[in-house]
Amino acid sequence: MRLKASFLAVTIALIAAGCGGGGDAPAPDAPAASQDAPPAAAATPMGTASIAGTISFDGTPPAPTPVRMKPECMELHDGPPVSDNVVVTDGKLKSVFVHVSAGLPDGYSYPPPSEPAVLDQEGCMYVPRVLGMQTGQTFRIENSDPFQHNIHPVPESNRGFNESTPNEGDYLEKRFLVVEKAISVKCDVHSWMQAFAFVLDHPYFGVSGDDGSFSISGLPAGTYTIEAWHEDFGTQTMEVTVGDGEAGTADFTFSAAG
Repeated sequence: MRLKASFLAVTIALIAAGCGGGGDAPAPDAPAASQDAPPAAAATPMGTASIAGTISFDGTPPAPTPVRMKPECMELHDGPPVSDNVVVTDGKLKSVFVHVSAGLPDGYSYPPPSEPAVLDQEGCMYVPRVLGMQTGQTFRIENSDPFQHNIHPVPESNRGFNESTPNEGDYLEKRFLVVEKAISVKCDVHSWMQAFAFVLDHPYFGVSGDDGSFSISGLPAGTYTIEAWHEDFGTQTMEVTVGDGEAGTADFTFSAAG
């Protein structure tokens, strides 16, 4: 009887262990937590301040330069095409890249937007002439012309590329991962085509439109250095201080003499 009782006790103990008697132990397939993995960087909250302004041109702007295009390109224009490096309308200068160059809080982190920065090839010209994007953002180059174009950015810090969009509706999608200003973008098929791409690690930038205006929103309160760049007339800077919910102003004036 004692032998049977001992055997029964051992059997019960083994069954209990097999059914989860050690319930505090991790499951065999559970991955061990890594003690070395760094915490994910939290996105810096957007602010409520903004800075806007107008880019003016002082004096008589240079006359537009005629562009000698190939016949297939000329057919896409109603009149003789001219260069769009200097476009002044009613004293306002287009295609000036304006951005915050200093003053953002230390350690900021702004994930790239989900929508791409788009550069089109239209009428054998790059549209727009100047554009900005964030590091890691999709850079989409589209072809709206019924023939081949070649896209050839020449960065100094990022990896360049030299690829074609053979047909209308074709496009390329790339990414630049390093902050870099004024990357020259050319077309090896049509030598007059020119654009400039700016790559920043934050979203605080804009490009002046036909009326010379630009705007930068979502800024935290602070004092910022605002930089304005034009491919022919150089760079200007100014400091602007804004509080929460305030709208600051940054007006710039360029001239051929400057």
